[in-house]
Amino acid sequence: MTTNKFRRPTVWLLVAAIAVFSLAAVACTSDSSENEGSSDSTLAIGAPGSVGGKTAVGSVSVSNSGVIASGFDAPAVEPIAYGAPVSYGQPSYAAQSGIANSGIWVTGQATLEIPADVAQVSIGVESRETTVSAARQNAAAAMEKVLSAIKENGVSEDDIVTTNFNIYPQTIWVEVSDALGRHSEPRITGYTVSNTVQITVRDIDNLSPVVDTAATAGGDLIRINSIQFTVDDSSAFGAQMRQQAAADALAKADVYARAMGVTLGQLVYLTEIGSDVPMARSFPQAEMAAMDSGFKSTPISAGDVNLSVTVQAVFAIAG
Repeated sequence: MTTNKFRRPTVWLLVAAIAVFSLAAVACTSDSSENEGSSDSTLAIGAPGSVGGKTAVGSVSVSNSGVIASGFDAPAVEPIAYGAPVSYGQPSYAAQSGIANSGIWVTGQATLEIPADVAQVSIGVESRETTVSAARQNAAAAMEKVLSAIKENGVSEDDIVTTNFNIYPQTIWVEVSDALGRHSEPRITGYTVSNTVQITVRDIDNLSPVVDTAATAGGDLIRINSIQFTVDDSSAFGAQMRQQAAADALAKADVYARAMGVTLGQLVYLTEIGSDVPMARSFPQAEMAAMDSGFKSTPISAGDVNLSVTVQAVFAIAG
């Protein structure tokens, strides 16, 4: 009887221990399965949907990084074209410069020497007096005489244009003493009045008489500033010069194409650069010759005027 009472409690303890260990084993197995499933279902951003052997459903959005996976309003990664440069963050040279920088760039120029047939003379008078009124009166009287002499030599009223009229004081610096101490300050001693006109002499042979009579009429107040020569109608030579400039550009482009072993393509761009008519020589001291003793005729030589046209052309490379 004693032996049976001792064994019965021992059996129950063994059964209880086995049950506890069984429950613990089942719980561990369940936690492991849940962790494995959780790790398999979590995909890295930007990874393919088949990573981990499972297929991702839909798309993934991460608001903190500002990246939106494909399938939403914006791609997760900016698309990169095949053949793009390694520095993805910087545009390629072709994108920066554009296709306009391709091809053969040349300039063509044409120059013609044309005998001058028009002279433009800048003539003025300058008077200095102690008062503005006196200086202006003297300058006005002298200019009237100059214009009358010019018109008598065949210059039209339409070819006389006033280019400058100025009244300015003449000053000297003197030393003074006042409440500020000893210092220098300007003092007006008189006034100068100048009046300048530009005349167009369309008969070159009549230029010397025009200058001489103007210098005589203006006396000591005359100022002949410059003489420039040009052509009356430069457009008459425009077509010829432009054709020569275009031919020059084409010839240069052909030379470059042959030298580089390529075929010259069609013209893709052409522009004209500065086709203004330049002036020939000027004579800023012509009045000195006119004022020589004996009143000799002033020798003036017109010479030729250089007219030029420059073009810039771009030709494609055919192959």
